[in-house]
Amino acid sequence: MSLFGPILKRQYGQAQPYIPLGPFQLRLPILHYRFEVPDYIQGLLMCAVCLDAIPMLQEYLGMPFEIALTVVILNGFFYLWHSHLGDPVIPGWITPAIPLLFFG
Repeated sequence: MSLFGPILKRQYGQAQPYIPLGPFQLRLPILHYRFEVPDYIQGLLMCAVCLDAIPMLQEYLGMPFEIALTVVILNGFFYLWHSHLGDPVIPGWITPAIPLLFFG
């Protein structure tokens, strides 16, 4: 079930509309692809799971709350960055971000 259709529609047989961003093709919700309720619900669940990692980062790695929150926010941002650039694979970002934020 979709609430909004994309504003920019593709012609039959052509690539989906995008904003050129160097070698990438940036696609934004509602402008380039429609907003769908299942994607929204999945995003809410993903946010809840990411926020649930904060107490574990604090307890097992001894991180202050602010650093753990930063790791989680970057995790969510990088999840979204993949989908906006058209990458169908969404890897985990919490583990690679720990040394960058905690020891940097």
